[in-house]
Amino acid sequence: MNALRHILAPESRHYRRRGYQVFRKAFPSSQISAIAEMACRLVPPYAGKLRRQDGSFAANEFFPGTQLVKNSPLHPHLPLPAGLEPLSSALHALVTSPALDARLKLLDGAEHYIIHQTVLFFSAQTTELHLDSWSVDTAPLGRSHTVWIPLQNLDHRSGIPSVIPWPRGHAVTERELGLQEVGTRDERYSRYHQALQAKLLSRSPEAVTPLLGMGDFVIWSSLTPHFTLPAQSFPAERLSLQVLIRPADNRWGDFLGQPFDRTSVQLQRVSERFSVRIVT
Repeated sequence: MNALRHILAPESRHYRRRGYQVFRKAFPSSQISAIAEMACRLVPPYAGKLRRQDGSFAANEFFPGTQLVKNSPLHPHLPLPAGLEPLSSALHALVTSPALDARLKLLDGAEHYIIHQTVLFFSAQTTELHLDSWSVDTAPLGRSHTVWIPLQNLDHRSGIPSVIPWPRGHAVTERELGLQEVGTRDERYSRYHQALQAKLLSRSPEAVTPLLGMGDFVIWSSLTPHFTLPAQSFPAERLSLQVLIRPADNRWGDFLGQPFDRTSVQLQRVSERFSVRIVT
């Protein structure tokens, strides 16, 4: 029944064809507002070290002259240190909520999902065009999702993600871009994205930038090219949460490894709908 429902759902057809989907009023605005207030009240004053987007443990770094955290916290849906527990509990409830599960099921009909990563952003980012498939994906490619949840109302000045519509399962290989499959992973990543960007921009593609309010979110496929539009003033506050999720029935892989299984990765089932990756 779930598989039939997601095949028939217009959201599923749109997602398969264009690689992204916007959901409006998916979460209560009061829930999102409470999380935003908690994040701003608890994290900037925190003097201890937290895991950061680059994987290191570090104290808060701020943009000069501001209280905007520059080094974004990684995995804040997992238990945080004393004093920050209310925030991690609220984020955990959000990313394992029935509301998110129901909308994911509209897209792919999966019965259970694994949350691999969350990142809590306090400020607008400067990300170039890239594919999330290089960090987390499935086998076959393109079945992993990136969920991007604003924690405040965002308009065209906010520095929000923009996607290039792209068929969900369509992967452009290094060979198709005329690249050799040699070098370190970082070298291949850099060469690939430079070549992909040149190929895409030569076609003058459409770019979609959804303006989002509290309670909305946008989701895109691991193979959907995307980037961040610059904020009109920088640095700028842009509270948001990024979540990387894959269906549990799909084997784990990434852009270069198809498939692979990391035996050191531990998963914890937290409900009928979700498991989370345990990071130590």
